[in-house]
Amino acid sequence: MSERERDGGSPVVPEFTPTNNRPNPWGWMAGVVMDPGNTFTQIAANVAVEERGNPDKTRDHTRWWLPVIVTAIIAIVVSLYIVPNIVMPMQAEAIRASIVDRGGSPEDAEMALSMASKFALPSAVIGAPIQTFVMLFAVAGVFHLLFRMVGGKGSFRNARAVVGYGMIIGTIGSLVKLPIMISKETMFVELGPTIFLPQLEPSDKLYKFLFTGLDLFSIWWLVILIIGLAVGYRVSKGKAATVVVLAWLAVSALIAMIPGGGFGVSG
Repeated sequence: MSERERDGGSPVVPEFTPTNNRPNPWGWMAGVVMDPGNTFTQIAANVAVEERGNPDKTRDHTRWWLPVIVTAIIAIVVSLYIVPNIVMPMQAEAIRASIVDRGGSPEDAEMALSMASKFALPSAVIGAPIQTFVMLFAVAGVFHLLFRMVGGKGSFRNARAVVGYGMIIGTIGSLVKLPIMISKETMFVELGPTIFLPQLEPSDKLYKFLFTGLDLFSIWWLVILIIGLAVGYRVSKGKAATVVVLAWLAVSALIAMIPGGGFGVSG
């Protein structure tokens, strides 16, 4: 196969050959950070490994679920601290004001706050792994459809593995942001354009769009997805970047339009 597409001359990723080499998920998690191109080539080669004695049947040896479980565990750990110590104190005044505005008494407000506090942490702990796996399959499904539409050659397994291992970037982001959240006693850790726009409030749509879509770790995650999906679907990085960036901008804009959207506990 030529290193350039015959029709446009843009560079493409060479085809990979399935391998029976031993999977290395822990090494791949580190490799996504250190050497994503080579790492995703190895992962792609383990997406469809022929079974011994039955070449018509293949198995997925990427261990895609391992980085997803690691992500879910870290999300639970982060939630255990920030929900009772940061999220609930930040929401307390809003809850009190909401009850009083509806004609409730201060006692009603305190009762509602007490009930919310009791359910907030269990909900976050239970919801973290569910949200992680739902996000995995939703994002992988969308990108699989989009890349097949633009001529990609991969399967859903490719998208699932790329998105799964790409979640490690978000996990690193959560761990980096946690001490900043603790020191500032806020869940709004700004590592993007919002730093230069102090006049914006967290409730502003533009703030939510920039905070969610153009955060430093969001951009890093997008770069990782572009590299991984380009390898897995055997398309040029330019085409992969176009698909990923346009899809992410659309999703970020949608989230910004939703009241309260874009602010989760896992960072």
